[in-house]
Amino acid sequence: MASGNPGSAADIANGNGESAAQKLAQIHAEAPHHVTVEDVPDEDAPTKSTNDASGSWAAPMSAKTAGKQKESQGPKSALDTQSHELFPELGAAKGKTANVAPVWGAKSSANGKPNGAASNNASRSSTPASGAATPAQGTAPSMFIPGRNVETVTLEPQFIMPRGQLKRPIPDIMKDINRKSRANITMATASNGRLRFDATGPQDVAQQALKDLVQQIGTRTSIKVSIPHSARAHIIGKGGSMIKTLQEKTGAKIQLPKAEESRVLDDDDDDATIDVIVEGNALSAASARNEILKIAGERSSNVQTKIRGVPAAFYPFIAGPSNSLAQALEDSNGVQIRVPPHQPFSRVPAPVAPGPGERPVFTPPGAEDDHIQLAGDRAAVQKVRAEIERQAAELHKQLEAEQLSIQRGRHQFIVGRRGLPTEDFFAETGCAILLPSEEDDDMITVIGPADRVQAGLERAMDLAMGMQMSNIDIARFHRNAPGGAAAHAAHVTRYLRHRKEIERLEKLYSTHINTPFSQDGALPWELYSREGKNAIRAQSEITGIINGHPPSRMQAVPVDPFFHQHLRNDITPRVKSDYGVHIVVPEASEADAPVLLVFEGTDPAEGPYQLPRTKPSYADIRAFQQGLQDAQKHILELIGKQEALTTATLDVPPKFHERLRRFIKREQESRSTEQIPVRVTKVGTTITLRGPASAVESLASKAKAFVEQEKEDEKERGFTLIFDFPQKFANHLIGKGGSNIKELRDRFDVEIQVQDGKVELKGPKAKAEAARSHIQGLGRNLADETTHVLKIDPKYHRELIGAQGSQINRLQTRYKVLIFFPRSAKNVSDDQSNADAASDAGKPRRQQAPDEVIIRGPKKGADEARDEIFSLHKYLEEHSATATVPVQQKQVGSLIGQGGAALDELRQLTGARIDVPADRDTEVVEILIKGTASQVAKARKVLEEKRAVFDDTIIQTVDVDKKYHKALIGSGGSNLRDIVVGAGGSDDRRSLARTIQFPKQDADGNTIKVEGRTEVVQKIIKRIQDIVAERESQVTEVVDVPIEHHRSLIGRGGDAKRQMESQFTVSIDVPRQGDGKTGVKVTGRPENVTKAKEHIAGIIKQQQGETLLLPRSVHHAVSNNGQLFRQLRNNHQVTVDHAGHKVPGKPDSSTRANDGALPLITDDADAAADAHSWKVVKAASGEEGEIPWVLRGTPENVAKVKEMIQKAVEQAQKNDSTGYLVLPDPKTYRHVIGPNGSKVNSIRQQSGCRIQVPRDQARDEAIEIVGSQEGVEKAKDLILAAVRDALNKPRE
Repeated sequence: MASGNPGSAADIANGNGESAAQKLAQIHAEAPHHVTVEDVPDEDAPTKSTNDASGSWAAPMSAKTAGKQKESQGPKSALDTQSHELFPELGAAKGKTANVAPVWGAKSSANGKPNGAASNNASRSSTPASGAATPAQGTAPSMFIPGRNVETVTLEPQFIMPRGQLKRPIPDIMKDINRKSRANITMATASNGRLRFDATGPQDVAQQALKDLVQQIGTRTSIKVSIPHSARAHIIGKGGSMIKTLQEKTGAKIQLPKAEESRVLDDDDDDATIDVIVEGNALSAASARNEILKIAGERSSNVQTKIRGVPAAFYPFIAGPSNSLAQALEDSNGVQIRVPPHQPFSRVPAPVAPGPGERPVFTPPGAEDDHIQLAGDRAAVQKVRAEIERQAAELHKQLEAEQLSIQRGRHQFIVGRRGLPTEDFFAETGCAILLPSEEDDDMITVIGPADRVQAGLERAMDLAMGMQMSNIDIARFHRNAPGGAAAHAAHVTRYLRHRKEIERLEKLYSTHINTPFSQDGALPWELYSREGKNAIRAQSEITGIINGHPPSRMQAVPVDPFFHQHLRNDITPRVKSDYGVHIVVPEASEADAPVLLVFEGTDPAEGPYQLPRTKPSYADIRAFQQGLQDAQKHILELIGKQEALTTATLDVPPKFHERLRRFIKREQESRSTEQIPVRVTKVGTTITLRGPASAVESLASKAKAFVEQEKEDEKERGFTLIFDFPQKFANHLIGKGGSNIKELRDRFDVEIQVQDGKVELKGPKAKAEAARSHIQGLGRNLADETTHVLKIDPKYHRELIGAQGSQINRLQTRYKVLIFFPRSAKNVSDDQSNADAASDAGKPRRQQAPDEVIIRGPKKGADEARDEIFSLHKYLEEHSATATVPVQQKQVGSLIGQGGAALDELRQLTGARIDVPADRDTEVVEILIKGTASQVAKARKVLEEKRAVFDDTIIQTVDVDKKYHKALIGSGGSNLRDIVVGAGGSDDRRSLARTIQFPKQDADGNTIKVEGRTEVVQKIIKRIQDIVAERESQVTEVVDVPIEHHRSLIGRGGDAKRQMESQFTVSIDVPRQGDGKTGVKVTGRPENVTKAKEHIAGIIKQQQGETLLLPRSVHHAVSNNGQLFRQLRNNHQVTVDHAGHKVPGKPDSSTRANDGALPLITDDADAAADAHSWKVVKAASGEEGEIPWVLRGTPENVAKVKEMIQKAVEQAQKNDSTGYLVLPDPKTYRHVIGPNGSKVNSIRQQSGCRIQVPRDQARDEAIEIVGSQEGVEKAKDLILAAVRDALNKPRE
């Protein structure tokens, strides 16, 4: 109790001190002494108290409690790690406080001061030496003597090491600290065996002395401090700077849970907390706890949370039209509000009234759905949260829900991408709409106030019915498809979806195509469009596509879903290239669907594959079937080679999932490329492996062993290994942004801390030792570091660095070194200075000279990097010859060319590097040339020649009537090219276009512009004028030429016509075929036209025909079915016609004698050769009479042809028989032909007959033999003998 009449501050200031009696009375009043009998505790071996009911470590005792201790024994309370009394700070002790969980964000106490802060400006760690209680109001303030500051700490017995564990008695430790520091520590025994230590001296010295004392006598303890999850990053700080500072400041060790362990369900929700573990003695742990709570309080005044109980159907009503209501709530409370946009497709059940007259039940969203989020000041957030929950309660009472069944295909036109935006629907109707997510559900739900729900339903119906719909049943096109028409329709639909053909049709015709499915297959397609014409056009193209994809083009192959990914990635490209078959692999949602094979054939040379739109031929169908059969066989063989599939499951605790995932990923990456990876899935704590038996068994055993090892390692997570590591290499070990240290943590599964030349590893012992070995090896490699300083002229630095540092980055990566180039006066880019960024942080480097390049790294790598840089430097020196060529700015475009083509061509021609400045403001541009001396000289010469040509370039114009422009240009620009090249110009396409420029076809004017060298331009203009003069003097005459002679004038491909035009310098216009006109126009100079007309007359005269009369019975034999006519036309320029007479019909060539059945194929070679069909037809049985053959050509050629035909007639009259031979097996026809036709030619010579073997034996076509009766029979026997001999050969 304080003295009632202490000396005033004024008396003290005036030097009027108190008397000795007054001082003594004050001392007794402050600390009254009561005589008691008690045990004296041993100061060197304090005992733990068991009767402290409060559990307080450092509660200060008033005068009363110091003299009278309660003797009641209470139960020992649990340790409260949040108590400021159990974990004291330096300075005066605090009164007891209630154990209340900290409230994040409580920045200030009731009186406006920070929590725990003194009400005055004095430090709470400074108290009067006497430790007197705070004086009552109206008493004089206590006196503060500078330099006499007292710091106090009281420790419970359980937090003081037993006497046997102390290296020295506590008094000796105190004496040692007092001797070394400027503080004086005294010890006193408090109640229940607690020890109180007072340190007198300057504040910082006294505090450090107490810290040193507690460090030596205190036991290690661990406490948990709960903080918001969002404060985790602030406790760690950037790069761990904050946690490092806290540990250095307090002397305690602070551990936060790993990111994956501290991950909560919602990272955005500040209601979640994590536990921070603080290890140290009572003093350091309390100090660290207070610092952590201070940071958490500062960082968590603003919170972010979610409102989880509000149904998603209420969101638009809470947000209001255009988010107006939520915005007003934000503005009035200063809180950020995010209401998720209304989703018409909801995963929760639609709100339906349980019964008539009852309220609908609105289901709140699930944990994975979006929720309303709030962010801002904690108090404001709580206020807004309450308001939103109140609104939700009102909406439960006010909102009604009505349902209506609308065809599912029309739902998309109500709201969404093809309909009205959901916000607009709500703004118009005041109602929200929900669409079903189930395939077989067509019920829509409209939610809103009772007086607006019906209007909302009406609006939904209007939108749904605003599109015209038509159906197309694609199953009807192939009703007899194997497996059913609906199944084939499903295959076609899947294929067209996969090929994105349906998307193309939708865009092309502005029509939406819905392709529904049922259990049996595809249902009729639904086509929706706003214009019926578009749907009709789309149906027409769909019909063609479906017709082009019959069942024969597709094949379904059931394949286990495990192989789907393998088929998609590896097999599909090969099957398409080898067999022309496209593979449709089911998606994840189509797990039960088969793999679909579709025959497409080889890809086109240009452009994408175009789907067929016509029915295939029989030959096409056979090709489809063969390709599909080969592809299916290939796929099934590949799958058949795989092992049987099996499944294995592992029950793994969640905390090991991430490590196990990384382990399995490494194992899968190390597999051979031919092995299909094992599929891994996770449900809860169960990990499922599925794949080939051996691979699954191997991976499962490895995974089990890994998990077991992790469980064992978990027991050793507290193992700590500390060893020395050179501080100068610390940054190398850590890496940029901690990349190296992170890689080591993941690789060895240990915690790594690098500080003050020490590396601390915490984790399983074996892994920690392995990590230590690796890190020490890294240190030895770094100790081998060598530095080379190269002297290189700065003008070569840019080339050595490369574009954006590419050259140097390559060398640094390859040789594992750092390369430093001097910084220029200009700002250096990050890429060019990345080596500087990699230098030791905070380590000063000597000033680098402008011509110095520094290489630092392991000796071997540094030496190799130095040698390569020297080689590059030497190369640059040899190729450093330079020259400049000044050119006019207007010439730059022609030198560069379109897209830089001309400049690239010049670079390739000379091998030099040519740089054209990008500056376009100057009249003269300096083009820079670099390279060897010869390259530079060659490029300079070419550029100077181009410049000279440009300097001599002129532009002249000439007026030419437009009717002559086409003649000047010529076909494909041929005349134009001849004009330019003839004048000495270039025939390059771009140069031609620039040399002569004609006016556009639709433009007025006749002016032609000519650009080029003076000499060339003058010659071009003269030539144009000559051609025009010649054209102006031309005449046109018409020559009457019979239509049958037009072909002779034109010739094959127009060769004869072009030859005459070139020979006589005229233009010849022959009427089109079918016009019935006979007049041929000849245009040119009069003398040339006359010569051309004489030439045409001569051709007509030569084409006068000579007629031969041939018996109709030998017509086909002589013409050899038309082959003779082609031979005469091609070899002798003689044409044959029949003056309008009808050609005799071909004789009956039925392949089966007497209309009998085909012979059977048998394994007996002799029987197979003898089993044949044979029929002989006499030529005399044909038509009687004669047919004229009119021969047209030159007299000489006609005479030769006439003689050939007469000989052929004589031979045909002798060859009066035609035999038709059909063999049973089409494969034996090749034996008749023989290698390169040798066998059939031999039979022709022996029999004197003409023998024709059909191309397609599979069509029941016969071998045709023409000759005499005896020759035909002989040829048949020779053919059968050849077949028999060929079939008997393998048996011998």
